[in-house]
Amino acid sequence: MGEASVNKDLLPTKVHDRTLSFIDFTLLWAGMTVNIAGFAIGAQFYPQLAPVSVLWAIFVAYMMVTLLLVLNGDIGIKYGITFSVYMRACYGYKGSWIPGIIRTIPCFFWFGFQTWVGALALDSVVSMLTGFSNLTLWIILFAGLQVGNAIYGLKAMAKFDWVAIPMLAFVFIAIFLWLLKANDASFAADILHAPSENTYSMPFAIMGIAGGWITMALNSPDLTRQLKVTGDISTNFVERNTIPFAGQVLGLVLAGALILIVGLTASILTGEWNPINVVAQTFGPDKPLILFICFITITFAQWSTNTAANLMPPTYVLLNCFPKLSYAWATIISGIIGIAIMPWEFSDYLVQFQVFSSSLLGPVCGIMLADYYLIRKMKLNVPELYSLSGQYRYAYGFNPAAVIATIVAFIGGFFLPDYAFFVTFLIGIVGYVILMKQLVLPRYEQNIGTERFMETSK
Repeated sequence: MGEASVNKDLLPTKVHDRTLSFIDFTLLWAGMTVNIAGFAIGAQFYPQLAPVSVLWAIFVAYMMVTLLLVLNGDIGIKYGITFSVYMRACYGYKGSWIPGIIRTIPCFFWFGFQTWVGALALDSVVSMLTGFSNLTLWIILFAGLQVGNAIYGLKAMAKFDWVAIPMLAFVFIAIFLWLLKANDASFAADILHAPSENTYSMPFAIMGIAGGWITMALNSPDLTRQLKVTGDISTNFVERNTIPFAGQVLGLVLAGALILIVGLTASILTGEWNPINVVAQTFGPDKPLILFICFITITFAQWSTNTAANLMPPTYVLLNCFPKLSYAWATIISGIIGIAIMPWEFSDYLVQFQVFSSSLLGPVCGIMLADYYLIRKMKLNVPELYSLSGQYRYAYGFNPAAVIATIVAFIGGFFLPDYAFFVTFLIGIVGYVILMKQLVLPRYEQNIGTERFMETSK
């Protein structure tokens, strides 16, 4: 093996070393989903889109993401490898940097943004108790706490979510009910029939919701490779993926819909998207205990999301790009970058950023699925992923089919911005398959149909 195999954190997980239970997995997803970004995005849809249309967009977006999560997650369940390692099969050993770097952009943005929101809540709590206020200090301290939690891995994140998720669910439901009561409003009569401008198209709305989760669809193997497996991992696809599908429906679809609906309701009734302002306006200064509980919960909401959704993925990308790095240092560097870019300066454009993210990730997602299902038929030669001179070397470490398909997809998406994800996703699939069959496979032997495991149950 060559340098590509150096970092032990990128080696396949053994089946008997996988520690996440179904409940852990579900709570991890709920922890990532119950966050202020979802609240803010739900709020920023109004009045640009009718509330009923927002509900349809929520359903379509989350079911689409769940399908992509299951399809990509099979790679982690069956072979125990990360997204970054699998990209070597698609893009080549050196080319795997390309999707990795693309993948980190939304992670850094959301880590910084959600740390800022959590720090705002912390600053409000401390100011209420002592009169002291220093937002910059709380941003740094809160980021450090999250990085520390992430360094201890997924199991530590899941344990944290056992405490955080019930609190978060209770507070968000309380905010929702209190808003309706305080404004003498009915969800069915007043919220769903609120007048709107209808300036957003449905595809734009769907990707405004799904855009951030496409990043996790790519990194689904990073989670599923830690999921406990019962029976033989070579069983059929449906049997392998029943547990992750159920966990994602509960933790992503249901929890995500709740948060977006609360945000939408808050926007209609208060005109605010920022949860700090919504809480302050809803409960007022005459209810300091309730304000205190809400602000603490908002802080927890950012923590539970950032560790698994926004720190772990770029950490694995950095490990793939720089194999000599330790997991801890890769996590620290990811946290520093997320804060340094100050994404809160763009807080009024969260939906637009989601759509932009989806257009970047569309071709990568399409190529990943095309390679695994259409080219390799779900059969990988895993040891070769860790050998620099192996079958995934292609042309000087780059797979020309993936690079060309990605560039063409980006260009195509530019001309249809509302449909950018769908355009780039389809171009990625079709372009990659054609180029692989016509350009790459005749020149670079890929041993299609060969299946070799490494450090797994086989």
